[in-house]
Amino acid sequence: MPNTLFFGARKQEAPFSLYRKETQMDQGKLERILKKMEERNLSQMIITDPPAIFYLTGKWIHPGERMLALYINTKGDKHLFVNRMLPQERDLGVEITYFDDTEDPVAILSEFIEKDKPMGIDKTWPARFLLRLQELKAGSSFVNGSVIVDKV
Repeated sequence: MPNTLFFGARKQEAPFSLYRKETQMDQGKLERILKKMEERNLSQMIITDPPAIFYLTGKWIHPGERMLALYINTKGDKHLFVNRMLPQERDLGVEITYFDDTEDPVAILSEFIEKDKPMGIDKTWPARFLLRLQELKAGSSFVNGSVIVDKV
């Protein structure tokens, strides 16, 4: 069934789909991102922008004020951190860790990070999460990694 939008009395085809047909993370796009990371000597990154996560997984997740983060590294680890209120019904091709509102999601995320390596951070990640990650010393330094995803 095609996506349709109604504008007044006119019905039109939607110019895009809110859901892609693939059911898993797009490995080609992920590989291009990982290659760009290696070119910049960056071995790990946190992607938090919902459109960027959609770009990789085919799934729109709207976290509101809650943390949403996709951790990837050049060793092949990929892990999505999502609030328990936003359960994912289909396989996104990535391991998912759920947290609830009484937990510290940044502390949970920091357990997966190589603390002695620089960390690429998404430009849209709220400061309250980034500052907490820095307090936990979850990375030897922090750089804007968005340019990598943006270029891919």
